[in-house]
Amino acid sequence: MKERISESGIIEDQELAEYYNLMARRYMRFPCQRVLKRVVAKGIEKGRAMDVGTGPGIFPLFISKALPGIRFKGIDLSPVMIDLAKRNAKEQGGGDAIEFEVGSAYSLPVEDHSLDLLLCINTLHHLDRPIDFFNEVARSLKEKGVFVIVDFHRDVSFLFVGIFNFLWKIFFGKHPKARKGFLDSVQSSYTIEECYHFLEQSKLKQWKLYTRTVEMWIESISKMKRRDR
Repeated sequence: MKERISESGIIEDQELAEYYNLMARRYMRFPCQRVLKRVVAKGIEKGRAMDVGTGPGIFPLFISKALPGIRFKGIDLSPVMIDLAKRNAKEQGGGDAIEFEVGSAYSLPVEDHSLDLLLCINTLHHLDRPIDFFNEVARSLKEKGVFVIVDFHRDVSFLFVGIFNFLWKIFFGKHPKARKGFLDSVQSSYTIEECYHFLEQSKLKQWKLYTRTVEMWIESISKMKRRDR
């Protein structure tokens, strides 16, 4: 297995950001539906929510339309992406239910134990201090708050890497700076064992971790059970 190579999470290139925004708006409906399904399954229909690493805001915009009782704040380190998210919200009529601002996963702009829901989709591999992030999740959520964290994992099979890299190039890789985007993200992601270690060292409790092809999902579970493996 190759060693992890850190990948910056800040997009400052306006042209590249616009391209990712266009591709996300065009092709991310199915991933949004998958995340929405998990949120609904956990009984969250209203309350305060945060999307960490929101990019152009596709996930909170989609979920807030399906669950208008949820009020989202989306944060990202990239001012360029936050501007795009605000533009998307204005165009889609989601301005009243969602705020977007520049913010860090290591210092979430929210009060202690105030969130009902936290999402983090395809952002964990950008973080070099995942334990600090998990601690922030624990600090921010209410006692019965829910989290859904999705990312790639580096120990995925070569077969799946080849298949998904081929699909990535078809759907997302037409921009020269985006062509290696999938492989770079997988290479910068963590292994399943690494994530188990980070979670166990953190203050975040009542979690489960499972895989779906190239992805790993980390979700909150009931207090009857701490870990599925």
